[in-house]
Amino acid sequence: MTNGHGIGIDRRLDIEWLDAVAGQVAAGASEPEIRSFLFRLLDGVVAGKGRRGTACHKTVGVLSRTWVNVAPASRSLRDRGAKLLPTLDAEQRVALHWAMLTAAYPFFRDVATNTGRLLALQSNLALAQLTRRMRESWGDRSTMTRAVQRVVRSMVQWGVLVDSATRGIYEQSARTIIARPPVGKLLLEALLLQSEEKSLPFEHALRHPGFFPFHIELRAHQLRRSDRFDIHRQGLDVDVVALARPKTQQEAAQP
Repeated sequence: MTNGHGIGIDRRLDIEWLDAVAGQVAAGASEPEIRSFLFRLLDGVVAGKGRRGTACHKTVGVLSRTWVNVAPASRSLRDRGAKLLPTLDAEQRVALHWAMLTAAYPFFRDVATNTGRLLALQSNLALAQLTRRMRESWGDRSTMTRAVQRVVRSMVQWGVLVDSATRGIYEQSARTIIARPPVGKLLLEALLLQSEEKSLPFEHALRHPGFFPFHIELRAHQLRRSDRFDIHRQGLDVDVVALARPKTQQEAAQP
């Protein structure tokens, strides 16, 4: 159940803003410096001029939670993503931000997952149908409709969903983003950080509906060489992946 979580992400996030905040983190800026930068960036673009409770202030908060004030369990993910950022093209950056949002917001993860499931069943996505699915697990919250709509509008702005001729109906973009191994690993790690299950069949994880815009280029042997994952064979031919248990200081010191 997800009812114990707050929605948190109820702002439309332009990809340029996500690139900008990630760039500040990659450059080593401090939290106060990044917040000041974001308020300047959004001045005149999002209403409120940064006053508490305004749309601008809330948007800065969402961007900060995604890339700056991340949960302790996500800090290593964030740091490795920031280090990788300068090497990525625009499509790979979409995948990187997707990983960070998945790790930061269970609500984003569930919107993405339900979107992927609906698109797998039909050729388009009705916002009303998606909102009903979200209410089934998150409850009938007063902000639900607006929050779902703004996550979907973000996905449209990123180019992974497109508007149809009918208002409130969306289609998947014709392009599939190839998530190359460095970013693919971050996507998979973010999913496992938020999953209620401690492990997932590897092939199922790669094709998770929450990753509907992506084709993740990963092989099991690539994860076996990573200290972030534990992968083992179940039965005759099923590889199962989990996050590796963090080493204690004593274990890390051993040769």
